[in-house]
Amino acid sequence: MSGFWFVTGAVIGLNARALGAAPWLLWPSTIGAAATATVSGLIAARTATGPARDFWRRLTFTTGWLLAGTIGQTAETLATGPHAEMRPVTAACYLTAVVVAIVALVRLPRPRRSWRATVAMCLDIAVVTVAAAVIITHFMWITSAPTTHGNVEAVMLVVVLAAACAAVVGVIKVGVTRSGAVHRTSLWALMPIGLLSPLSWAVTPLLESRDYLNPTVVTLPAASLFFALAAGLQTRANLAPAPARPVWGGRQPGHLGIWRQVSPVPYAAVAVTAVLLTAVTVQLGHLPPNLAGGSVVLTLLVMVRQIAALSDNRVLLDRLDTQANHDDLTGLPNRRLFTAKLARHTGATTVAVCDLDGFAALNDRLGDEAGDALLRAAADRVAVTAGAGAVVARLLGDEFGVLLPGEEPAVAEALLQAFRGPLRVDGHDLLVTVTVGVATGDASASTELLRRAEVALQAAKATGTNRHREHTADLDATAQHHAELAAALRLGLDRGEFRLLYQPIVELPGGAITGVEALVRWHPADGSVVPPAEFIPVAEHSGLIIDLGAWILDTACADAATWQRRHGAGGPRVNINVSARQLLDPDLPGLVAGALRRHGLAPDRITIEITETAVFAGGAGLTTVRQLRDLGVGVALDDFGTGHSSLTLLRTCPVTTLKVDKSFIDDLNGTAEQEAIATSLSTIAGTLGLRAVAEGVETREQATRLHDLGYRYAQGYYFARPAPAARIDEALAAPLVAL
Repeated sequence: MSGFWFVTGAVIGLNARALGAAPWLLWPSTIGAAATATVSGLIAARTATGPARDFWRRLTFTTGWLLAGTIGQTAETLATGPHAEMRPVTAACYLTAVVVAIVALVRLPRPRRSWRATVAMCLDIAVVTVAAAVIITHFMWITSAPTTHGNVEAVMLVVVLAAACAAVVGVIKVGVTRSGAVHRTSLWALMPIGLLSPLSWAVTPLLESRDYLNPTVVTLPAASLFFALAAGLQTRANLAPAPARPVWGGRQPGHLGIWRQVSPVPYAAVAVTAVLLTAVTVQLGHLPPNLAGGSVVLTLLVMVRQIAALSDNRVLLDRLDTQANHDDLTGLPNRRLFTAKLARHTGATTVAVCDLDGFAALNDRLGDEAGDALLRAAADRVAVTAGAGAVVARLLGDEFGVLLPGEEPAVAEALLQAFRGPLRVDGHDLLVTVTVGVATGDASASTELLRRAEVALQAAKATGTNRHREHTADLDATAQHHAELAAALRLGLDRGEFRLLYQPIVELPGGAITGVEALVRWHPADGSVVPPAEFIPVAEHSGLIIDLGAWILDTACADAATWQRRHGAGGPRVNINVSARQLLDPDLPGLVAGALRRHGLAPDRITIEITETAVFAGGAGLTTVRQLRDLGVGVALDDFGTGHSSLTLLRTCPVTTLKVDKSFIDDLNGTAEQEAIATSLSTIAGTLGLRAVAEGVETREQATRLHDLGYRYAQGYYFARPAPAARIDEALAAPLVAL
């Protein structure tokens, strides 16, 4: 509608002489334009919320006062002709409209800033203000308004200056302080309105011969058009979610963030002022005093602003350097800074690397926030223990490094002792131990010390937790051997060098085979068999246990399905060992379900064997076991009785079988005290409805005594050694050993 009034006014203005050039001819379209702007403002205010709603309400008051002033000026023109003096009431309406607009812009909220950003913003505002003052004063000096209208000139001069001030305030608010309360594009659409009054002042002398062309009827329709456009943009933004910011040139928006913090408005103001000063100098041959003074002030402000920008850049560079070389969570140096300081060390040096034992399980159980607090507390404990002369860094998630001058291997024991006391985390005491690797050397070996300390840490972790290990040359040889073995493992998997053997589980006293345990063997192409005790730890450490375990699972299920088809219910159940690393794999339940489905195997024909330590801490491992049990497969606790808390596990872990460790079987046929644990475990299993399997039976006497103690299932060399699947088929025809 504002466009309609603008076009109508333009058509009438261009053809006014043909229409009679009546003084009142353009006033109806002017009133219509002002009324339309008021309605647009009301719509924008009603669809907005918060500060945006308040801003558009104030602008609606602005257009309302303009409408009132326009109606008053129309009445004056109709009553006394085009040269009627502006009455005080009409002038007050126009002036009030401009003041309300300035108030609306000033009261737009701006984001909170640091003191440096506030100083920079104030300097930018000063630059824009001085530049605007130079331009406006020069503009007012070179233009002349008509002097035949009495108080019209004085009133219009005040309105023009106020409107120009409103435009400057608007540019500052939008372009410098960057208020985000109102749609940014709509604010920029409002800014030209403030320049229309100075423009009308400039063209007033050209309108003297056209009585029907009053400055108000020339500028107000255009101002209403800009206002309606801004209100429409705001309304659309209120009713529709903001679109995602585009990614320019394939780069993420964050790459442009630094440029969004730089306002182009002060630079544009300086550029426009420079063009003005150059043009005036070329025209007059010199600068008038007012322009010369303004240029000096503007130059000083620009110099101060550049000095502030250089200071900000230095602070920013320092901050970026800190962020690049320090850990965000703990504030400690990170691995990059640690290695840089280590490389600069001369003389004897000690590097210790400590790892929090069981942190992953604690983090899962307590949550990320408590885990972060635990890491901060651990960082403080390490720093205090290492002392003021040490460099302490967070190297990885829960791994900390300590760099000390001189040979100080005792720092490893000091760290162990420091963590024997609990850590205070969120009002609770948590006992967390550490495992430490330490390496010492002279300046020639400084770049190798971190690697050596980490090798020592891995060696210490391989033997347990809450202990330390000092680096030796043998550890490097072992690490090299493990690396080569891991590469050979990968090739062995691809070449099909692995085999499965099965050790029978028999029922006492008859010796009938009721189950078998799948045991993997590696036969490399060169013919030298690698013992499981050598390659299984390497597979777990390298992660290859996931692929190896998948092959074992599929092969064992295929053999179990064959026995199921041949022997029906008399076919043996197959026990498949699963490592702690495999239990942390969320894909394991799906892998088991897929193998059962692929081979047409009933879930109750396989049992997954796990160790107590794999599920002791709960977390993801225990969740995986429960998902496996939900599939219908059995779950056996291997080496039962030697873990952390066996009886507690029986309440939380859904097991179906207890495999009693060989160490208890070896004590049979001794004293009653030696047999007490084996007897108790059998009783507990029977009471809970679980199957108890005695492992490592090597003699007839042990087998007989186990039967006397209540055991009905046993496994060991006395009955049979591990054998290929074909041998198990032969053994199923008759009992292996009868008591």
